[in-house]
Amino acid sequence: MFEERAVLPGGAVLELQLSNGMQYRLTVRKGRKILVEYKGNGGRHSSAVRGRAAAYEFKSVEKLRYDFERDAEDALRQG
Repeated sequence: MFEERAVLPGGAVLELQLSNGMQYRLTVRKGRKILVEYKGNGGRHSSAVRGRAAAYEFKSVEKLRYDFERDAEDALRQG
């Protein structure tokens, strides 16, 4: 399992958890509030952006990274 945590400018926290079998969790939080979270567990993928949960259609790691970064930047910009 790979885990990483980084404090971003402005105090938000980025957390990455990756393990075997397409299990992952990518999170950006400010304090205790989760701004963006992408999760995958085998064949089930979901995203939650500013409290709105939805199924996520996983296509590739590159697309996952792009979608997560875009949503995280938008959420951090909005505060």
